[in-house]
Amino acid sequence: MALTKPTKRGRHDHPVPQKQDAPVPDDLVSDEHEPPEAGKPESLEDQLLRLCLALNEAGYRAEIHNGQVVVSPAANMQHAVILDQLSNLLYPLKLPNRWRFFYNWGVHIPPQPDLRLPDLMVLPEQAEAFDEMRAHGRGLLLVVEVCSPGTYKVDWQEKPLDYARAGVPLFLIVDPVTSPRRVTLMSDPLPDLEPLDYHRQAYRQIVTVEEGEVLELPEPFGIKIETSALFDQAVSPEEPAE
Repeated sequence: MALTKPTKRGRHDHPVPQKQDAPVPDDLVSDEHEPPEAGKPESLEDQLLRLCLALNEAGYRAEIHNGQVVVSPAANMQHAVILDQLSNLLYPLKLPNRWRFFYNWGVHIPPQPDLRLPDLMVLPEQAEAFDEMRAHGRGLLLVVEVCSPGTYKVDWQEKPLDYARAGVPLFLIVDPVTSPRRVTLMSDPLPDLEPLDYHRQAYRQIVTVEEGEVLELPEPFGIKIETSALFDQAVSPEEPAE
């Protein structure tokens, strides 16, 4: 779990910075990871979390996967527009149910000190926090990832397993990279997954629809999403020069 070995896809490791505090809503605060006592050696987990916190506050997107800090490429305009469109579709449910929409809070992936940052997390008002940076996946309502060329393999191969292991009940992948563009909903995670359990399908139920088709979100959402609405105003990437 060395921090000096570079990882793939343009990701980089960084020296561990000094701790910085980030405000968290009172009802989401957990005392599970208190600051180390004076003179007490800091655990590797605390070092990793401090590094991620500093990188995220500096504008990067840092996660922990299999004990290594991984920095992902910044989101582009297409990515941001899709998230905005999806938020608009879900917003009528937000206020009456007192849900929260988080765009930069993490999910704890057990049993390692792993951290995933969904593009969108929908959670109830009284969601259970693991610590100041991570929620327990089992208490969330929905996690969303929007694919990009730089994160495509991670979104489709690594994150379904991670979110299922965390107990996330619904995982939505919006994929504007594949042609035709598509949206996939994964539900009913397997309860006995291991960290490298890639030979099994992490979610029992998988529904994929292409752009223009309707995707039904089950309860507690109970709505149908017109997928064309997610892509109508999205900016398509330019074709690579020959």
